[in-house]
Amino acid sequence: MSKSLEKVFIAWGGNKPLADSVSLKLKEYGFDGIVGGGTPTDMYIGTQIFSQINQCTRAIILAESKNRESTGVFSNNMMFEWGYLTAKLDPRKLHVFLIGESQKNLPSDLSGIWANEIININKTSEQITQEIVNTFFETASRPIEINKIEIFSRWPEMKRVLNTYTINPVYSEIELAHYLLHCIEVCYYYMEEDEFISLIEKIVPVSNALEFTIQIIKANARLFKESNGLTDKLSFDTFAELKSLFEKKFDFSNQDINLHMWFKYFCLNRLALLYNIITQNDDLESEFKNIYIQKAEECNYSALQSLNEISEKNPQEAVYAKLYEGYIHRDLFKCFKAVDDIEKAKQHIIFALKARETFYLYYKQRYPSDGYLIKHFGEEYYLCCAESLEYLDDPIEKKITENTIRSFLTKLENESGRQHIVLKQLRSVFEYK
Repeated sequence: MSKSLEKVFIAWGGNKPLADSVSLKLKEYGFDGIVGGGTPTDMYIGTQIFSQINQCTRAIILAESKNRESTGVFSNNMMFEWGYLTAKLDPRKLHVFLIGESQKNLPSDLSGIWANEIININKTSEQITQEIVNTFFETASRPIEINKIEIFSRWPEMKRVLNTYTINPVYSEIELAHYLLHCIEVCYYYMEEDEFISLIEKIVPVSNALEFTIQIIKANARLFKESNGLTDKLSFDTFAELKSLFEKKFDFSNQDINLHMWFKYFCLNRLALLYNIITQNDDLESEFKNIYIQKAEECNYSALQSLNEISEKNPQEAVYAKLYEGYIHRDLFKCFKAVDDIEKAKQHIIFALKARETFYLYYKQRYPSDGYLIKHFGEEYYLCCAESLEYLDDPIEKKITENTIRSFLTKLENESGRQHIVLKQLRSVFEYK
């Protein structure tokens, strides 16, 4: 492979030639192995080690005793690096190999660690190297499960990670692609889409997956900016350019099937938004307007199917998918309401309401301290409640819904009132000075 997709720090003790051999072999698998130490380039070797480690998102520890007679006794430098790596890295990214060692001979402070025992008797150095790299690659190539709802609650932290990514990467490029893709929505909730774009402008992607993610994010930002948040007309040339990108053929299923499926959803959903927004252009002939309306519906239904596939394959993401289901069903509700298809409009606003209720209540229970986003998710949920009122046949259910909305609005007004009092006090003090 010509591209190194992830840097791997290699800590060693007693056998630097093995570390060099592993580093060389890793390049064949798309990893850039950085052997700890080497020729010092800083005044202190510790400074150089920290610098090397901070470039890497994974680590291999080649734990080998200093001599045959002292099993389980490792060099002080390697133990120092081991301790630092344990504190810094996700345990799933720390790959420990005991060379000619047994876990039972490890010092007590290392007992219970997850490690691979490599038998080095009657093996060539090439065989040992290949065994280490094969074992590492098998583990490292497995996609790491990412809690995508948590990305929303960690937005300030995500911005810090992105700001320092080029000098201190925390995630591999595939992981970063996941995180960036699911930051698309949260940056709009915080109205920080421009800051988000400026942060990703600093990233120089190596992998095709990360490059494609950045293309999607920039195209999405352009769509919302040039249509004033999907409220204004979109020029035909912008429509054609964005349509071409969202229709671009891609296949990342062999690298990460979950990432591939989310790419598919986002592209379908944005195509639906594109087709819908272009129909507002007065220069569009009625024949094409009807075609694009139909295309928007088809893309929305395909996007829903994509979300269903994600939930079926990854049940732990089913609640998270409800956020996006809510978006799509509400878009379909507005489409069918515009053409007076009452039955379908009713169906989709009820689906949107249920999806938003599921996500809102889960997020509120799971992240009770995140008042900012809870408020916004609540506003979206109660907006659906209000939009569903005209389709409720049961007068009791309708009255309960009205009272629930009224209660929420009163709460918001009270909160706004408290803020207003503070602002009045600030203004009074400021004007007095």
